[in-house]
Amino acid sequence: MSLSRLFFLMPISSTLFFSCASLAQTGGYTSGQTSNEQVNIETIKKAYSHAVLASNHSRMPATVTLQLSSYSNLASSRVWPIQAQLASGQSLELVEVSAANQQFGYTFDYHKHYVQGDPGARHDENVSYRIPFMADQPYQILQSADGPLFSHQTVATRYAVDINMPMGTTVIAARAGIVAEVASEFNDNGRPEPEFFDKANYVRILHEDGSWADYFHLMQHAIQVQPGMRVDAGQVLGLSGNSGYSTTPHLHFHVQVNQNGTIISLPFRFSNKHDGVFTPRYQSWLIPDQQTIKLSNASKNKPRKTLRECLPAGKTVDDAVIRCLSSS
Repeated sequence: MSLSRLFFLMPISSTLFFSCASLAQTGGYTSGQTSNEQVNIETIKKAYSHAVLASNHSRMPATVTLQLSSYSNLASSRVWPIQAQLASGQSLELVEVSAANQQFGYTFDYHKHYVQGDPGARHDENVSYRIPFMADQPYQILQSADGPLFSHQTVATRYAVDINMPMGTTVIAARAGIVAEVASEFNDNGRPEPEFFDKANYVRILHEDGSWADYFHLMQHAIQVQPGMRVDAGQVLGLSGNSGYSTTPHLHFHVQVNQNGTIISLPFRFSNKHDGVFTPRYQSWLIPDQQTIKLSNASKNKPRKTLRECLPAGKTVDDAVIRCLSSS
């Protein structure tokens, strides 16, 4: 980056010093939720200057912001604060700084921050999402926007749903897209304690409209997709678990977008053959279209009633339906 046009920021200093504050990131379930650093920002020493470089290692675009916190005798190639958008896989020199008065040293200290996602993305409101699991019975919503909120109290999780399900339930993609991120190394010993916020296994799927869906609390080492893979709606992602900030085995699902630099969750609609297109409601039951029937050795020879037999069209899920599905 050329220093032919310099912005002189402060009077002279007798020292040469630079530093940067720790990286703040936004994206996913909560800030800092991702298991690996997705955007790397570093300061590189040149012959008579320093350059700040950013590298986006994620499968999603990212917006990087630099804010000066202190400086002296500083000439800069750009006016601060500095903001730049990086495509997936892109590296970019953000700024170059040097001494305003070459007879003296210079200092600068800055904060850095990045937000994943395209800030210009707009979620397709006509899209509906498949029920994100395969099972031979429906599962109930434990937390949603229209009910009591235990942990979904930020703009990033406001419209998320928690779906009660036993560990080992097959989790599928609710919408087609590209696998952007995966974490699978955490134990299934979830607890509702702050130190577990960043210990959830998850899959993030980037959609063609720039929004993305997160599937959290998956089982350790049970994820079957990798970053960069294209998945279709209904494709198996992994198994449900109880990793991270969790009170009981469940699947946390939400749709998010970068809205002008802030990660927000979005209202969305599910769809299935039984109910059509609908908005998820607190304590309602989600009925998957596909059933994966797993029988124990003791019951392999016993016919088991199907979801269609126990839940005719137009009937709602109640205790009788659950008993029917559980019977042989």
